[in-house]
Amino acid sequence: MKTIIVAASLAAAVAICPGCARGPGTSDLYLLEELETATAVEDAAKRIERLVIFADKHKRHPYRALAVERMLEAAAGGGELLERARDYFDAALELERDPAPRGRLLLAEFRLYSEADTLRAAAVARKVLASGETDFRLLLHMAYGLMNREGQAELADSVLQRLIEIGGDPVPRAHARTVYAEFLSARGRGEEALEQLQRASAYPFANRALGERLWESGERAAAVEAYIRLAAGVPGARAAVKLDSLYALVHPGSPDLERRIEAERIELGPQLPQASFVDAGGRRHSIPASSGAKLVLVAFSPT
Repeated sequence: MKTIIVAASLAAAVAICPGCARGPGTSDLYLLEELETATAVEDAAKRIERLVIFADKHKRHPYRALAVERMLEAAAGGGELLERARDYFDAALELERDPAPRGRLLLAEFRLYSEADTLRAAAVARKVLASGETDFRLLLHMAYGLMNREGQAELADSVLQRLIEIGGDPVPRAHARTVYAEFLSARGRGEEALEQLQRASAYPFANRALGERLWESGERAAAVEAYIRLAAGVPGARAAVKLDSLYALVHPGSPDLERRIEAERIELGPQLPQASFVDAGGRRHSIPASSGAKLVLVAFSPT
């Protein structure tokens, strides 16, 4: 995707944590400290007890989902602790309506079983697909957890296709296609993988894999174009793929590589995408609802 650059600075802390200037009990930072204190309790049973108190005390706060997630982690050993944590998990999931905290809870459930009980982890993935969950992070991490599991290729394929469907904006969808291409390539489905990569040029890292494939197949001009997109979106990639040398080989005597990279890097658009996002405190914000306001965004990796 041609990137819309938004200034990022420490001032974003005000937007991300609007209550941080207030006193104890009202600030996200104070609540996070309270949550971390509960999580640090060494005994698993007592830790779950403290986390239950926190979750009950802050039922309307997004950190409640994080507390329930940590209950499952504390109860990973099974037995009565797991039964108690699961009861609380089921109740919390029933209350959640926003896709992001629901996704966080379901991912915690998937991870709980992904190592010790792969069949149950697969059942969680099927439940997620059947319920129509739309949290990108949830489906992405489930795909990573399934794609290299023996006997789970068909399920992983379904999760990856759903991930592409819900991708929405160009970059998330292109990210999903890149992961799907990796999955297809590992199974000898090279032509399908190439098609996915060609449709994923909005995601910078897709262009590295695409450039390598095109260069190996003799399509060197197209490979260089992919590497230019990569260099525009990933610091250090220009040197890593030796783009200057490749460009000189394909376009001997041409002095415009720098200009081509810069042109690919920035495009001034009329407006930000009509999308929403979740901040560091778990709250959802709508870009259209901020029309007319000054926005400072700090973007983190979607993974």
